Amino acid sequence: MEDGNTAKPKSSFDEEALIQLHSFNGKKVAKVVCYLWQNLVNPNDPVELIDGLELRFEDNTRLNFSSDESGEGLSVRPYSLKEENELLNNEFKGKIKIFGLDASSTKMWQDVIGKTLIHIRLTKEDGLYLNDSVLLDFETEPRTLAISPMDGLVIDYYEE
Repeated sequence: MEDGNTAKPKSSFDEEALIQLHSFNGKKVAKVVCYLWQNLVNPNDPVELIDGLELRFEDNTRLNFSSDESGEGLSVRPYSLKEENELLNNEFKGKIKIFGLDASSTKMWQDVIGKTLIHIRLTKEDGLYLNDSVLLDFETEPRTLAISPMDGLVIDYYEE
């Protein structure tokens, strides 16, 4: 007999993603690119949200954040703007597009450029590192990232 209290298992980063995340500690940020998802199905009411974030470092490496396949957690897989747009164009015939914007000079990111990514903090629960959110510690400029099924990638300042 089921008690109706079957909790959905928490989504977490796999070992490969954890190793990748750890490899970016100590690198200096050179550029920040945001990938915006734009829905023009209703031209009078376009919808835009952040679909992905790419941190580019001075050593020419890149760390990408976007949603995982479930749409409920973060993924650190490489982001291909060309592939994403091809998939969307095939399905929505140009009504939905993704484009990249250099966000380095925006208020959110301008103070991060040239800073070192000291550490990426994750939530640990039951021995798993959850992919619900991350805290990016850029010296004195921490930022949080999370996924919202309705709002896409949510980026915010972090204050203790």
